[in-house]
Amino acid sequence: MECVGNLSLRQLEYLVTVVHEGRLTKAAKRLHVTEPTVSQQLRALERTVGTPLVERRPEGVRPTTAGAAFLPYARTALRCAREAASAARAAALGGVRALRVGTVRTALPAALLPGVRRWTRGHPAAPIVVRPHESRSQLQDSVAAGAVDVGVGPWPVDWDGRVLVLGTEELVVVCPEDDGLCGRTTRLEELSERCWIAHQGFGPGPAFAEVFRSAGFRPRIVLEVPQAEAAVALARQGVGLTLACADALPSPAPETVAHPLPRLLRELAVYTAARPPAEALECAATLAGS
Repeated sequence: MECVGNLSLRQLEYLVTVVHEGRLTKAAKRLHVTEPTVSQQLRALERTVGTPLVERRPEGVRPTTAGAAFLPYARTALRCAREAASAARAAALGGVRALRVGTVRTALPAALLPGVRRWTRGHPAAPIVVRPHESRSQLQDSVAAGAVDVGVGPWPVDWDGRVLVLGTEELVVVCPEDDGLCGRTTRLEELSERCWIAHQGFGPGPAFAEVFRSAGFRPRIVLEVPQAEAAVALARQGVGLTLACADALPSPAPETVAHPLPRLLRELAVYTAARPPAEALECAATLAGS
């Protein structure tokens, strides 16, 4: 692997894999190397960065505060390397590089679908590849680093690139079918004693902390999962309530959702890096209907 100074992509891969697996033995098996090799490369990476990135606990390996800050950039660097190799191979074969559109969930927002239709009809030789991300911050990192060409999701924070309004999405409370909340409207403060399921990017975590503070309580999180789909399934089984985008719910939705008052609306945007390729700007404008 190539190095930037003494920082190698292989070391970044070791770090990301170790954090994902939670155990050095599992990471070594997945990477097809020995456990001492993984430990050695992690120590070398930490020496280069100048601070510990992981800590070993009885329950497994966890990132330090510095490691958690470092990880999004490590993942972005690895994605960029993979995309660079893919683009080079496509160019060598005379192919067209697909435009990469990043989102913050696997299901495309309903507001984006007309734009996707416009692009595919008007640019049949320029395909789109959708790359889901775990959170708004991870998506912003990918757009800024060029790992994706266009970002689609919540309005970006402190962004110096081009940002276009896409629309809004409404969040609803997902609950079991036999819950008295189903089909009702309810004030959020009335749910202060309920248990909640968080999920990255959408659940009652950082993205909605202000909403719950305004309602006068801090949600009691009993479970956190990486994907909205899992949180919705668990909420329908009675594990706890969760927040989800109404247009992303599998049907039949009305039987298992409540509508909070005031309505929880989030503005969606289509955005690019500060100096994007011309085709990225054109794609963003088409997706946003500008």
